[in-house]
Amino acid sequence: MRKLFTVLLVMAAAQAMAVEKGDWLLHMRAININPNDDSSAIRVDGVAVPGTGVTVDDNYSLDISIGYMMTDNWAIELLADLSSKHTVSANGLGALGVPDGTDVVDTNVLPPTVFLQYQFRPTAKVRPYMGVGINYTHFFNDDLSAAAQQVLGADNLDLDNSFGWGAQFGIDWELSNNWSFNVDVKYIDIDTEATFDTALGKASVDVDINPTVIGIGFGKTF
Repeated sequence: MRKLFTVLLVMAAAQAMAVEKGDWLLHMRAININPNDDSSAIRVDGVAVPGTGVTVDDNYSLDISIGYMMTDNWAIELLADLSSKHTVSANGLGALGVPDGTDVVDTNVLPPTVFLQYQFRPTAKVRPYMGVGINYTHFFNDDLSAAAQQVLGADNLDLDNSFGWGAQFGIDWELSNNWSFNVDVKYIDIDTEATFDTALGKASVDVDINPTVIGIGFGKTF
């Protein structure tokens, strides 16, 4: 009888919901933001300068997300990455005395994203999930470097904010007391147009940033 009772307890634990409708899911992660960047040629007064362009560096930050289980499988999640700072470097301006790879712009990026998320195995201890969503990216604290100001006479920098889509795939490994270990990968569609004044005229460049964001951290179910 004791053995049967033990077996029933084990079966009940195995069948217990890991996540279910009505649960809140909190995740906190350390992240690497790695742009898959591409840019147009730099334009001066609307005329493209051949061989020019810009690149965006990667960086590390933290993110926090909170999700709500609308059903036993479907959740909606709000991702709120803490602001990360990125540096933009210019290429192809050697004739103006700007070596390739010279830093020209620093900016902070805030990219909140809403995901519709599907939990493949909500009752399991290892829970993979996938989501698609909509991103809004706000650029702020934009600064032109000393080289851009002194050599190009750059001033009045402006970076357009961005709307785009996002995709994610992740796995939660259940620990104890409703905690989990989490690995998460996202791709976010981010683009902007940078404009600024120079001694030669009004300059502009289109930049696709499109970062892959890899995160490792912990989750909590409420």
